[in-house]
Amino acid sequence: MTPSITRKLFFLDHRELAFLQKVSRAEYQFITDEEQAARQHLRDKLNEVVLSPADNRIAVNLTRDELVFLAHIVKENFSSVTGQEKAARSALNERLDNAAGLRG
Repeated sequence: MTPSITRKLFFLDHRELAFLQKVSRAEYQFITDEEQAARQHLRDKLNEVVLSPADNRIAVNLTRDELVFLAHIVKENFSSVTGQEKAARSALNERLDNAAGLRG
């Protein structure tokens, strides 16, 4: 019996999406082949999102594994260049942990 893959609709604003697109494009030296494949799949998924300036919410359908991976790279990414990226990282940190079930 194969385990079911559950998906969760996760909402982002444009700044958060831009930040996640940036960190998902980054190459990480110390990840496994599985994590590398997940990163590349996730990068492609995030790049296919159509931005709508009229509505500042973007819905992305993510698996729990993708949410966990995003939570991990958001926590580990301290190289925020702009204030907007830093604000997006801070906003995403707790929301991703909650969505991935990593907190209470």
